[in-house]
Amino acid sequence: MFDISRRSLLAAMGAAGGLAALPASGRAAPLLDRLTINAMPATPSVVIAHMVESGALSAHAAKSVMKVWRTPDQMRAGVLSGDMNVFGTPSYSCANLFNRGVPVRQLNILTWGLLYVMTRDPAITKIEDLAGKNVLQSFRNDAPDLIFRFVVKRKGMDPDKDIKLQYVGTPTEAVQLFLAGKTDIAVLAEPAATAATLRGMQAGMTVHRAIDLTALYGEVTGGPPRLAQAGMGVSEDLVQKYPDLVKAIHEGCVSSARWVTNNPASAGKLGADYLDLPPAIIQQSLPHFRLGVASGAEAKAEMEAYFSHLMELSPDIVGGKLPDSRFYWGA
Repeated sequence: MFDISRRSLLAAMGAAGGLAALPASGRAAPLLDRLTINAMPATPSVVIAHMVESGALSAHAAKSVMKVWRTPDQMRAGVLSGDMNVFGTPSYSCANLFNRGVPVRQLNILTWGLLYVMTRDPAITKIEDLAGKNVLQSFRNDAPDLIFRFVVKRKGMDPDKDIKLQYVGTPTEAVQLFLAGKTDIAVLAEPAATAATLRGMQAGMTVHRAIDLTALYGEVTGGPPRLAQAGMGVSEDLVQKYPDLVKAIHEGCVSSARWVTNNPASAGKLGADYLDLPPAIIQQSLPHFRLGVASGAEAKAEMEAYFSHLMELSPDIVGGKLPDSRFYWGA
């Protein structure tokens, strides 16, 4: 855990913005004074935390810090304003920005599915069991909502008629209401799903991980139990000015993902400070988010399949078309 002074320093540096170049005099290549990586409020961001803490980018940036955005709208606003040059993102959201003329690329994919239907009712084991039930969701019209709606439709149900969907602003709110008994069912991503399980146990309540929506996505599409859900995005400006840095970020993700996989207890302690969760929740969340790093180019085919499926709900989800090949970064 960080001490207060260090955390304050990191916050102050992060608030100062994205990138600032030091004078190049005496250096073989430009060295950034500061690099802020804006990560997702989800367990895969433990990979980014380790990359920053391990000094993996020290040859390219004098200081690297990680901040966590809280809502998809905050992330999009930061990218549009130019404040976020490196950012965790749902892949379809980054594609939407690209197709609307925002100069960004999908650097890589980190997680291949981390979404679950959690319930306090053991009788609920399949999607059809949700008919007529109240289901709690967060981030309306963003990735969790869209994936859930897609698989429900593929199972022959209408999510707006056959299920009573209730929306709240954040996964934290969803967990709180779920554990308070306001609903028996919630769609939660990691680490919120694990948090609900462990906090339920502490309260003497049994919480069931009833439906793995990624596995169900594979079932209804005839593919494997994985989807190119989220990873890191980068600005085109960063790619053009600092290509070696961008490559180092991706390679750092690969190395740090290996460390996270091999050191779950340490990863839990590291991620807890950044994600403001107990280490046990982070650690026990790790097996449930399908960690695997692939560059944008390597994941292109799976992203295109995923985008095409989402476009069945609304073509505007990714800005009306599949992004062209420039969108998919590849070293």
